[in-house]
Amino acid sequence: MDLRHMDLRQNLQSVSARLSPTMRRASDTILRDLRSIPFQSIRKLSASAGVSPLTVIRLTRKWGYEGYTDFQTAVRDWLLADAAAAKAASQGAPSFDLQSPELQASINDAAAMINRARSVHITGFRSARAFALYMHYVGRMVFDHFHLMSPSGSGSPEDLARLTADDLVIAFGTLPYSTETVRLTDAARQLGIPTIAITDSKESPLATHASISVAVPIARPGRLYRWAPLTAVIDDILEACFDDPVVDADKRMSYFAARIDSIKGYWK
Repeated sequence: MDLRHMDLRQNLQSVSARLSPTMRRASDTILRDLRSIPFQSIRKLSASAGVSPLTVIRLTRKWGYEGYTDFQTAVRDWLLADAAAAKAASQGAPSFDLQSPELQASINDAAAMINRARSVHITGFRSARAFALYMHYVGRMVFDHFHLMSPSGSGSPEDLARLTADDLVIAFGTLPYSTETVRLTDAARQLGIPTIAITDSKESPLATHASISVAVPIARPGRLYRWAPLTAVIDDILEACFDDPVVDADKRMSYFAARIDSIKGYWK
């Protein structure tokens, strides 16, 4: 469902008016705090609405989504697009459109490279380190071939020399670009190692060395940068990887969660 050309709240309300009282109760709960949906589990939401999780799933399907997770993704994208457009209008920041054909093509190309690679090595320095950590953490729920390159040591000629054209390096970097990351992507290019640069511009030094680049404009309205678009792109790349039926992502993620739960890794 394309959310860019509609008022999401108004669209959901118009559909909800024709539903059963139970579903309308769930709908009212969701619409009261729509912005929290990307961060709410289905159990917490259904409990606050006084309905079952199955009712919430049925409601999201009535709204035209595949289920609650699909609805969360759509709301997140809508909120990001709305926030980015508002910032761009008021502060001259670059507009971010997660659904733009060019960005989606880059995301799909990146996902295809990840799924083909024998091993995937993720790196980022300074502020970009957080995104390397996040992509590695989520990716490892499904993929055994994801590896996090250490900020000290990994990326050296000796480390890269072990990689071949069957492997893949993913490098994160935005202004101000880290010298270490630029040197690493250049060295990978010289060794013939495929590289994905996830950066803020097609003209960034990372992009010039990479096999492909995923460019995400990052706003800086004040002292600090606004990183939400970059996180959304990471999520979309991984979702595209997980969509491959050969990956069997749902089964792997359930197994991962069950293993952590078995050793009381989740607070209850």
